[in-house]
Amino acid sequence: MTLHLHHLTGCTPTPLAGYLKALGILRLVATQADSEARGFWRDEHFVLGTRLSEEELVAFFLERYAPTPFVAPWSKGGGFLSKAGFLVKMESSPLPRLGPFQEGIRAARELCENMQTAAEAVWKIKDEPKALPKGERDAYRKNPDYRARLAETERTYKRLKDAFLPECRLRWRGPHLEWLDAAMILRPGDSPVFPALFGSGGNDGRFDFTKNFMEQFQDLFDVTSADAPVPERTLALLRHSLKGTPELGTGEYIIGMYLPGSAGGANSSCGLDGRGNVNPWDFLLAMEGAMLFSAAGSRRLAAQASVSAPFTVHGAPAGHASASTHEKLARGEHWMPLWERPSRLVELQALLGEGRAQVERAPTRQPVDLARAVARLGVSRGITAFERYAFLERNGQATFAVPLGRWKVITQPNQELLADLDVWLGRFQRAARDKGASARLGLLGRRVTDAVLAVTTRGAEPLRWQELLLALAEADAALAVGSGVTAGALSGLRPGWLAAADDGSPELRLALAFATMHGVRHHFLPLDRFGRLSTVDEGKKLANDPRVVCAGRDFVTDAIAVMERRLVERAWSKDGQLDLAPVHAAVSADLRDVSAFLQGGLDHGRILRLARALMMLDSTALRENPRNLRPPAGRGLPVDDAFAMLRFCLLPRHLVTGEEWRIPVQEAVFRRLVAGDLAGAIRQAAAHLRAHGRVPPISIAAGDARLLAASLAFPISRSSRDELHRTFISPTNEKGA
Repeated sequence: MTLHLHHLTGCTPTPLAGYLKALGILRLVATQADSEARGFWRDEHFVLGTRLSEEELVAFFLERYAPTPFVAPWSKGGGFLSKAGFLVKMESSPLPRLGPFQEGIRAARELCENMQTAAEAVWKIKDEPKALPKGERDAYRKNPDYRARLAETERTYKRLKDAFLPECRLRWRGPHLEWLDAAMILRPGDSPVFPALFGSGGNDGRFDFTKNFMEQFQDLFDVTSADAPVPERTLALLRHSLKGTPELGTGEYIIGMYLPGSAGGANSSCGLDGRGNVNPWDFLLAMEGAMLFSAAGSRRLAAQASVSAPFTVHGAPAGHASASTHEKLARGEHWMPLWERPSRLVELQALLGEGRAQVERAPTRQPVDLARAVARLGVSRGITAFERYAFLERNGQATFAVPLGRWKVITQPNQELLADLDVWLGRFQRAARDKGASARLGLLGRRVTDAVLAVTTRGAEPLRWQELLLALAEADAALAVGSGVTAGALSGLRPGWLAAADDGSPELRLALAFATMHGVRHHFLPLDRFGRLSTVDEGKKLANDPRVVCAGRDFVTDAIAVMERRLVERAWSKDGQLDLAPVHAAVSADLRDVSAFLQGGLDHGRILRLARALMMLDSTALRENPRNLRPPAGRGLPVDDAFAMLRFCLLPRHLVTGEEWRIPVQEAVFRRLVAGDLAGAIRQAAAHLRAHGRVPPISIAAGDARLLAASLAFPISRSSRDELHRTFISPTNEKGA
């Protein structure tokens, strides 16, 4: 058997019509002409492998293609509740290929007689005011008798309509039942659920898919005669649809959300208004391809019946440039799989039937979840990428399938870290979507989601993880002002976040040293002893806590506030020492980084934001598995003499390891620094050190007093303490002392 490869350059992953059209071609060829046909994606187009030559493939669609019976007797636009010409033509056509379609029409007509009678009764009553003079119509509509009769007939119609769909599902057989399963999900005792690809059961507002399908089929073929030749225009349009040849459609059709760029309307062409210009073949084949996304065939029904089509998740205004917090995403998102290995229809049906993408053991429900599944290769069956589509309201209330970008199935490092956000991220997104949420919280929800999506595509870049940490820090800052309190405070991040975000910057190392001080987060948020937010008013407001002294606006100010609070709390400690003990000496500040801070060459805002995020680390895990973030080898800048003197006047508890280091804390020195009196602070520090057997290296100094005060909030290790002692107190001075 000769295998022909047809490069269908008219079938592309975007727009959605191009993608669905490719699947429709594979489905029709495999079910009606060549069961061994295969298809795959290559170089931004679909490739069809079949025993049919190009001439035979064209002849199949022109002469033998039997359309799926897209019939919608439950919809007014479907033509069953009126004598619609497009439906009558299909029903009475002598074309043999329309046999399955006509069988679907007959099956529908058998069930809709009573509903049609009820619908006609409703229309008749609604038409009564139209026969009256214009000035009397409103009064007639308000007449109690008229309103009672209309309400009764509408109740009857609704009761019949509610019972109609289950009856169709029970009695239909054949391809029209497959269409019903793709258009809606029927659950006992509940309303139908409509997957996004076919709108609300086959219509999108006033656009009825079934009506347009029949009309465009009749535009391509003469259905009134079995012997009528196929028009040349139909052949030209078919070649354009398959190969993208220059011929264009001439019918003023619209294709709905599948191909919004050709829908016409204001500003859609060179003039003020443009007409719809759609190739009818594109719509027919796209409808045939959408049939593969049968909602009833998805195994995710048990997990989530409201979003049950394959690879479908709730929508999120994030991860693309045009995202807006005001975007309506009621229909969610479809992630369309792309594959590069030739696959038969049965293999594709198995993939879409499973619709399998999961994180850990949980099915994906949000774009973030599906992006994580892609990054961790949680999707099977040889998928190489996904084309992401969202169903958005644009151009008024029209729904468009908007492509949001491609997500490649490539293993990304550190993806297991995102599991730490699972519970909190869901709560935070719900708080951001709440009707009473502030605009800031909505923007933060989008920023956090954007940052998570970024690390799923570029997980090897430390700056992407830092951007995620900074977004988490902003969310933490929003909590401090009472925004999104119901989400709670994020905590328990594993130490691996440090390695993922380590870009070798001194800002990150100093932020870690500051963030791992014992209890420092209590100075930013009101927390209980378990690290949870302290709230009042049934969890809606933050509790007042005197330990909260940091506003989160400026690092120097906040670092000084932490030191001042610790000085206040010093009186409560057993030995009267200042308590600034870090979680572990391995995360204490390096003197070279402290020197760079004092020289004024670092970004204080970045230090503060990173520190707020790193306060979310699991302190217990960090003690058991310390992370060494050390500056590169080198001499670096010398630490200022003044810093050494001030550090010995305010030794924290963990540095007082013997009698030789018991130098009492001198609060007055710190008070002078905060007031900007550096000279006075140095004189007092020198006198204090001499009184306790130390000879200071200087008695005057120049610099920024408040910057020096803030630098004292960085915990240092015992080895750094010893280095300061050796450097700034000479052996001769020690002997003299």
